[in-house]
Amino acid sequence: MYPYFQFSGGMIPALLLLVALFFLFIFLPVSMVAEAFSKLGLTPAQGVLMFIAILVGRAMNIPFFTSERLVVVPKPRSVSFGLDEFGRPVQIEEDGTNELKKQVFAVNVGGFLLPLLLSFTFLIRQHMIGQTDGVYLWIGFAMIMVTLGCYITAKPDVLTGLRIPLVLPAIMTFLSVYFFVPEPFRPVAAYIAGTMGAIIGGNLIPLLIPRFRNSVGTPVVSIGGPGTFGGVFVAGILSVLLA
Repeated sequence: MYPYFQFSGGMIPALLLLVALFFLFIFLPVSMVAEAFSKLGLTPAQGVLMFIAILVGRAMNIPFFTSERLVVVPKPRSVSFGLDEFGRPVQIEEDGTNELKKQVFAVNVGGFLLPLLLSFTFLIRQHMIGQTDGVYLWIGFAMIMVTLGCYITAKPDVLTGLRIPLVLPAIMTFLSVYFFVPEPFRPVAAYIAGTMGAIIGGNLIPLLIPRFRNSVGTPVVSIGGPGTFGGVFVAGILSVLLA
């Protein structure tokens, strides 16, 4: 007898549950993203499209350098089926053999290139609306705070290469922007400092240090990739909303 799921509350409660799940996991995050980008000068439609592009770009890495360093790539155990000498079906298991591959460095589209493009776009907009007096100073201050926090907490990870705590960039960005940056500059400072600070402190600086770089053993090291993407995304959205 196999376990199964049975909802006995009736059709209307089931539909209400689906609506609630849709609101909680789809509508609410999308509306938060649209509101955050609207503070930065994008329309709600542009914000939603950028949200989708960032999520799709998360799965895209662009290689830019192949190192001579060899790393071990484990192969999983393989399972196949065949027939024994009596014609009976048998399961054949083979242990995977590790192989050596050159380590590849790449940039993640959703976790690095798109946030970088948006950061330049928002800076250009600040010039267009005439709000540039001191903006670079405040952005630089907040970015240094976020960079330091992410660098201190960055760690090598066997699955993702480099990892930083998910909410740390957002918390560091909020504290440095909300309490120190003048209000007109807060949204753009929060986004740029949160995203770029997470990437610089969580990826770029550690990879420039030989001791740290040599402790990363994944075949692909992605800047803004899985171990950093969450921190970059949450920092860019949540810090803008809170600021």
